[in-house]
Amino acid sequence: MPTAPAADVAHLLQRFRARSGLTQEALAGATGLSVESIGALECGRRRHPRPGTIEALAGALALSPTESQLFAQAARRPVVGRPCLPAPIADFTGRDAQLDGLVELLRSPYAAAPGVVISAIGGMGGVGKTALAIQAGHRVADEFPDGQLYVNLRGGGEEPLSTADALGALLQALGVPRGGESGDLEVAAARYRSALAGRRVLVLLDDAVSAEQVRLLLPGTPGVAVVITSRQQLSTLPGLRRIALDVLTEVEALRLLGEISGHERVAAEPEAAREVVRRCGYLPLAIRIAGQAARGPKGLARVVELLSAEDGRRELLTGPGAGVGRSVLVSLDQLARDRRDGDAVAAEAFPRLSLFDGDHFPLRAAAEVLGQPSDETEALLERLVDIHLLETPAPQQYRMHDLVRDVGRALARERLTGAALAEFRTRELNCYLAMLWRLDELAGYPDVYGSRGAQPWSAGAEDVTDQAEAVSWLHDELPNQLRLVRMAAAGDRSDQLTAVRMALGMPRIAGALMQHGEAHEAMAAVVDLPLELDPRLDVGRQYQMGFLDGFLSRYETAVRRHLQVLPLARSLNEPVPLAICLIDLGYELGRLDRAAEGLPYAEEGLIVVESNNIDRFEVGANVGVGSLAGRLGDHDRQRSAFDRAIALMPSRSNPGQIAVHHSMIGRSYRDSGDHQASLKILTAALTYARSGGLEAAEADMLRELGHTYIELDDFTKAHETLTEGLAIALRFPAEQREPTLRHHLGRALSGLGRLPEAHAQWHQALTQYQRVADPRADEIQALLNASPPAG
Repeated sequence: MPTAPAADVAHLLQRFRARSGLTQEALAGATGLSVESIGALECGRRRHPRPGTIEALAGALALSPTESQLFAQAARRPVVGRPCLPAPIADFTGRDAQLDGLVELLRSPYAAAPGVVISAIGGMGGVGKTALAIQAGHRVADEFPDGQLYVNLRGGGEEPLSTADALGALLQALGVPRGGESGDLEVAAARYRSALAGRRVLVLLDDAVSAEQVRLLLPGTPGVAVVITSRQQLSTLPGLRRIALDVLTEVEALRLLGEISGHERVAAEPEAAREVVRRCGYLPLAIRIAGQAARGPKGLARVVELLSAEDGRRELLTGPGAGVGRSVLVSLDQLARDRRDGDAVAAEAFPRLSLFDGDHFPLRAAAEVLGQPSDETEALLERLVDIHLLETPAPQQYRMHDLVRDVGRALARERLTGAALAEFRTRELNCYLAMLWRLDELAGYPDVYGSRGAQPWSAGAEDVTDQAEAVSWLHDELPNQLRLVRMAAAGDRSDQLTAVRMALGMPRIAGALMQHGEAHEAMAAVVDLPLELDPRLDVGRQYQMGFLDGFLSRYETAVRRHLQVLPLARSLNEPVPLAICLIDLGYELGRLDRAAEGLPYAEEGLIVVESNNIDRFEVGANVGVGSLAGRLGDHDRQRSAFDRAIALMPSRSNPGQIAVHHSMIGRSYRDSGDHQASLKILTAALTYARSGGLEAAEADMLRELGHTYIELDDFTKAHETLTEGLAIALRFPAEQREPTLRHHLGRALSGLGRLPEAHAQWHQALTQYQRVADPRADEIQALLNASPPAG
């Protein structure tokens, strides 16, 4: 679903307010919002106001239910499943020649022969490099139908992103899991280049610290364009087209100041306006912050006075970012002196908020580290958004420009003790830990790890009472969960224990979303930590690593892990860990054509489940036994086990689990030659996936359904179904669903006599299978060898 245009909220608010006859001041009074907030919404600087703001405006403007829904939809920003380009800024001003030149450069390779374009936008921090790159990226998005990737390399921060981590992020975005060779940068870079082969992708590498940091991130195949922003020259990179950004001209700077503070104000105070932009160093970021401060009653003259007074703060205001630093301090001074409720608190909170890492932080985590109620925290965060010290990319999510963050962290070093800094990290970790295990409680999972002891791991998240709310929050926060697990895994023993607990919670959200890539990465970070753990935790991390390997079709690895952990699971003398290990081991052996070896494990698992009344796993245990029996030709037992599983599903399973188990049953019937039964079951599986809103799982059901259509020689229906599934899989690359869909799509195209198109799909599937050592690569190679292209 495409994101609503940034102007939608602005247009609707202007229209509704004009109809109501209210001025901005009157509307502010009726809603409790500031005049600045309403102005920011109407001019498009705030594109995604929080739900509470929309509700207040809808009430004050007397909107109908239909109008309120339209207003809310315009404000909503959909969650994306990959690191796509950030939204462009609404008040992008100037840079016309540079923007046109970059757009032309990015489009040019496709006017003749496809090629690789590498462009670097250079200039000092805050000069607008990222804004220009993003603006151009959105203009040429149609040239890159296979996606646009974005990585913040954090070159302006205290700890730039390493090349290894950047490669890891790009590989994951392209659906390539981190392998055992990920420590070898050259090997990882080769896998990255292979993943881009045959695709038309735009890669934006934002804020590079050096040429060395990005050298291995450059693709080697045609069809890909790379835009790099950096404060450095990067002149040693081969084939580079460089765009140098200087500060704004005075005319451009004044135009931007007018966009922020009001053009009438700039016209009324021309000398003060010129002095403001001069003291801001003509930097767009600094001008945006200072321009907001100028919206106060004393106007631009007061901002000039404050900017002049801050020249003495040398420790914060040296270097190219001095104008930004001065603007930030002026804004904080304005807040601290403001008489409105909460403004002084917002100014005091700013240094602590600057300690967040990652691309964004959520309202909930901010409230936790500040020790304040959510409503009060949201109000102060929105106040910081109003004055451009924060951005809000989505409802209840916030982020800070690195130059602004630098000022905040300098203030934090001045004002916060080492103990306070350590407490910040502990509170942030505990916030995410609590939400992961609150989902566990709300979903009704048994307490297999001791998470509900004297101090429950969910402590602090008791206010969350809706399972869907927990799932939604954790979905949005998957990148931060993974980041924090890795951070904690590199810490002391206490941090590492928290990392293990967090990683053990992530398969819960993975199962709810049917997205397992991030959970797999998190478990890989903790599974081999040399920790003395409660045996339940040790069994848990080993089992979950195997489970996630199996879900991502790495069955050999999963079997090894589960065979290794099975004796430990038996020693616990607890039925749940033993049952799930036996069930999964049987299934994985079946997928490796070792059904005779797997059936005894599956049967034992079913006995453990039934004898201990573990209702939750009875469906899966029967599906496992039925699948293995079918592989061994015992079709009576296959059907009886499946009938039992289907009868239990309505009372024992959620829509996602029902969809997965139906898919497994449908696959088993297909493998046994009962294609009509397979078709019926898989159609039901697709219905359950869609009814549960499980888009990623929908791709799996379409893949299996398409496979069955192929077995029925209905290649037209197979092509239609698999094409739909591939379109979904491309939106969830970390789940590695793409190669199998291309595999079967090639078979459908071959059946339709469209051999060149079939070969194109098989070649892409082959590349993707080979880079993860998937044995299905041999099957693809055999298909290619058996049907050489004409000529």
